[in-house]
Amino acid sequence: MLQTDLDRKIFMAQSFLDSAIFHEKTLNYVPKDMAATPEEANEKLPDIRIKRKVVTHFLYAMVFELSIKIIWGIEQKMDAPYHHNIWSIYKQLSQGSQQKISDMYSKQVHNTKNLLISQCNGQIDTEGKIKILNLTFDLQSLEDALKVNEQVVKNFKYDVQFNGKSSALCSVMWGDREIWAMPKAVANAITFPKALLEYAISLKT
Repeated sequence: MLQTDLDRKIFMAQSFLDSAIFHEKTLNYVPKDMAATPEEANEKLPDIRIKRKVVTHFLYAMVFELSIKIIWGIEQKMDAPYHHNIWSIYKQLSQGSQQKISDMYSKQVHNTKNLLISQCNGQIDTEGKIKILNLTFDLQSLEDALKVNEQVVKNFKYDVQFNGKSSALCSVMWGDREIWAMPKAVANAITFPKALLEYAISLKT
């Protein structure tokens, strides 16, 4: 079934994306074997929610890496390098692909800001940072996201460290002293990893 390196990367990227979407859709679900009563479920929900959020953060990072490598592999007609530095791989993509990815990412950042303003009573300060209640977040540029993704894929499963500015890719945002789990309604609107993978696969045909 998965005869080529490209087939395997597409299969795994789709699997990671499906799992991330599932976590987002079941954000507030507490399995019956984890809570005997509704009260116990409510007590466990915050811990369950943040665990699903951090797993989603890692899954989206994997989709991001694999999608960039799929595009590179199709354009170069060879297997992508076996390392996690997708910033260096991105810089080797065609100008058309770089522009397409940049446009998709810019749209993601724009939509994220608008959703946080409209659904979470957020504001944009004079420096372009997002303010929600007493929390302040500064979103990564595309270059930031490409560079920091290497550390997420390599180390996040061990250290759970959120590096650099906050991500526009997933459902967790962070600042200097806080981690904020985005509400389900906002998280479900996240489209960049899905759009990026769809674009990557479209180049195969």
